[in-house]
Amino acid sequence: MNPDTLANQYTNSELWNRNAALGRLAGNETLLNRIADMFIAQIEQKQSQLQSAVDAEDAEAIRFESHSIKGVSGDVGADAVRQKSAEMEQLAKLGVLEDMSEHMLQLSVLIRATIMLMEKK
Repeated sequence: MNPDTLANQYTNSELWNRNAALGRLAGNETLLNRIADMFIAQIEQKQSQLQSAVDAEDAEAIRFESHSIKGVSGDVGADAVRQKSAEMEQLAKLGVLEDMSEHMLQLSVLIRATIMLMEKK
């Protein structure tokens, strides 16, 4: 799949389910903005750590790092990132690594698209 068109397959609410995240926070817009800012601040480091694990073909590290991304993505409503990282976590658990670089590329595209939405707040 062409990574440039991947993000276009998702609606804005699939990339960042802002309303659901806001609902979990009892409508606290300030708190949601702080959580989104925290997500943006830490996701690039987590992405880099996952990329290193993928490059090393380290299934346990891929599982661990993708699980971490899944968690922070779920907290903020970054649903497409959460789903892709959950998929990568499951594949790593099973030891299926042959397409992991493609999954990583797709995850990177989704992260970039999600950050762009969040920065628009």
